[in-house]
Amino acid sequence: MNEESIIEALKVIDDCLIALGKRLEDLEKYVNELPTPDKVYYKPDEYADYLNIKGNYDEIYRRIKDLESTSHKAPTTDHGKRLTALEEKVNGMQSLG
Repeated sequence: MNEESIIEALKVIDDCLIALGKRLEDLEKYVNELPTPDKVYYKPDEYADYLNIKGNYDEIYRRIKDLESTSHKAPTTDHGKRLTALEEKVNGMQSLG
């Protein structure tokens, strides 16, 4: 290799490093501007202020707990046993007739 070839190769490498450095700067800027959960806001109906994701989740779960505390509890009876008893009564009535 002659001196000119080496100088040209070094210039090409230098240009590549400069381009990679610029691209890396652009990527760092883009990543730093990405919204993170603490930067994402939503304003629920009937609220004066916006809430971040944690505030919204807290509000959603608070409302779910409120609904659960005021809802009717599921019956604790065994529906299978009740159905069997009714079937036996019906079968007994059919055998009388």
